[in-house]
Amino acid sequence: MTMTTETTPATGAAVQRRTFGPDGPDVSILSIGSWNTYSRLSFEAGVALVQHALELGIDTFDVAYYRDKPHTEVLFGRILEVVGAPRERYRIVEKTWFSSYPERSLAAQLDATLVRLGLNDVDVILSEHPRPGMDVQAIAEEVADLVVSGRARAWGGMDWSPEQLRIAYEHLSGLGLPTPQGVQLKYSIARQAVVEGSEFQTLHRDTGITLMASDTMEGGILAGKLAPERRIGIDTGNIREQIIALVPDLQEVAAGLGCSAAQLALAFCLSNDAVSTVLFGATRPEHLDDGVAALGLRRRLGAEHIRELLLPYAVSGHKNDAPYEHAVDLTADFIA
Repeated sequence: MTMTTETTPATGAAVQRRTFGPDGPDVSILSIGSWNTYSRLSFEAGVALVQHALELGIDTFDVAYYRDKPHTEVLFGRILEVVGAPRERYRIVEKTWFSSYPERSLAAQLDATLVRLGLNDVDVILSEHPRPGMDVQAIAEEVADLVVSGRARAWGGMDWSPEQLRIAYEHLSGLGLPTPQGVQLKYSIARQAVVEGSEFQTLHRDTGITLMASDTMEGGILAGKLAPERRIGIDTGNIREQIIALVPDLQEVAAGLGCSAAQLALAFCLSNDAVSTVLFGATRPEHLDDGVAALGLRRRLGAEHIRELLLPYAVSGHKNDAPYEHAVDLTADFIA
């Protein structure tokens, strides 16, 4: 397996960096999500969260236009303005969707996103996975053009299958266009099947495409919150009850290692060399500190030992996200 390049920041920050794909930008090995994050915080708490993240060296932020949280980018852009960090100090990962496509092109979506964020570009643009019947090669060209245009430094897929990514990679390589550098996929102690499977591992080895691990704590369940009050990610494969049943055993493992269940969950994802960055939800500074502690756990135990310890906890039945069913940009609550 091709290893990502990992570096220690010269700033003295606690969090190391890896490259996003073979030719993409460097990103912090920990990254912060935005769905149900800034919308649940006071503005001042959001500013404090981002400031603390940057102090730790967590400078990669996954942001998007969400149909049920349509002002997330505006909130985050205003937070960045108040924090006042120079543009080169942070990395922005954004998304495009097919809910209003092709009436609204991917370029038009990204242009609108940049206005909401108050930025001129993003570091990585992720495309939602092509829906059934879509031309993967044509979609790949359209996303690659966002990089050519200077709107993004690199692109990747979100829940794209290894087969789709390989098609895109080979097609764009032949045209001399920017190839996909990474993919955002669900990956956790429980949901291992796709990332640990031979298709993705072979793709990673052959192309250098890396992973942005998402749903790393199953919406907080793997951290011990067995009945999350907020909406969490899609339960592909209908295995969530089995995941909940794992939690007591994982808490026992964590206790034996002298760490929290949240730290254990993050340390597992950090132990995979194919991972560029581990995406997790954080609404309090101490959640960010958990991430740094997970890095310490990985260093203390070693990646191989962590994998040997936790690979047996995989739940069978996990698969890539199914195509989203919604066909409009906004939920009914926001449509006039």
